[in-house]
Amino acid sequence: MKISDKVSVVAPARLHLGFMDLNGSLGRKFGSVGMAIDSIETDIIVSKIPLANRSDVSKNNKRAHEYAQLILKAYELEESVSIKINKSIPEHSGLGSGTQLALAVGSAVSKLFNLNLSLMDIGKILDRGNRSGIGIGAFEHGGFLIDGGKGKSDDLPQITVRHNFPDNWRIVLLINQREKGLHGKKEFNAFKTLKPFPINKAEKLCHLVNMVILPSIVEKNFRDFACGIGTLQQIVGTHFAPIQGGVYSNPDIARIMNFVENKGFTGIGQSSWGPTGFILTDSDTSAHNLVREIRSNFLCKDLTIDIIKGRNTGSVFKSNYKKNEIKQINKKINKE
Repeated sequence: MKISDKVSVVAPARLHLGFMDLNGSLGRKFGSVGMAIDSIETDIIVSKIPLANRSDVSKNNKRAHEYAQLILKAYELEESVSIKINKSIPEHSGLGSGTQLALAVGSAVSKLFNLNLSLMDIGKILDRGNRSGIGIGAFEHGGFLIDGGKGKSDDLPQITVRHNFPDNWRIVLLINQREKGLHGKKEFNAFKTLKPFPINKAEKLCHLVNMVILPSIVEKNFRDFACGIGTLQQIVGTHFAPIQGGVYSNPDIARIMNFVENKGFTGIGQSSWGPTGFILTDSDTSAHNLVREIRSNFLCKDLTIDIIKGRNTGSVFKSNYKKNEIKQINKKINKE
């Protein structure tokens, strides 16, 4: 197999920190706030399959192969690929697993077959990024992100603001390994059944984002940033509470959040539909001290607690492999 017949992609997970305008009275709806995060990622290798081996296509991830086939079919390519998944973001946990996998597969297929697809092209073909542009922005740029919401056209939400997330700030993540957040048809139906979002609350959120959250991240003012994110989360979470059973979808995480809020932490919330919860801290020391307190006060069954950084770079691609690397990759693929 030629060197140019393999592409690897490493794509970061993301936190969805909330919507700005669920009312849509100005003609644009949603408008997302979010960020790329470090340490949790999707890492794949996509390879062309020679004609003689078409019957040996690996099925180690059904969804990844479905994404690849959708791209190939859209451009009428009678080709096949093998996909090796080295790491994956936990599915339906609020960390953007589906979008990052779709963009990683779509980008790799585009490079392998010289399709020159933009991320927006891939998003439309694979039905990703319809409500929020944070996943696409995290994949492309990393950092702290805001998108302009969904307008009246078929265009996907565009990133309107990007800033680096301060290197010394930390995020404590609470991930429930056994529970899944709303997705698919259930998510679609949830948006349809929610009551209309009051316009005065949409105005408050837009005011909050533009006059508190954005200036504070530029100035690296942790106190105001954390308070702003916490307020955004509380208002949006309360709106979604009838669907998910409260501001937080997982009761164990809800109890921990109540505990840390009473300890003075204001930048707390849930990413997307959860169940993943997050706590913003101003330093590595603060994060580790908080984790020790959580573990000493809660059983934390089924919870993974991670301390992570923001990620200020987007996805990483590699297509030029050394001979020994190619041999190792082929061994892994052939075992499946």
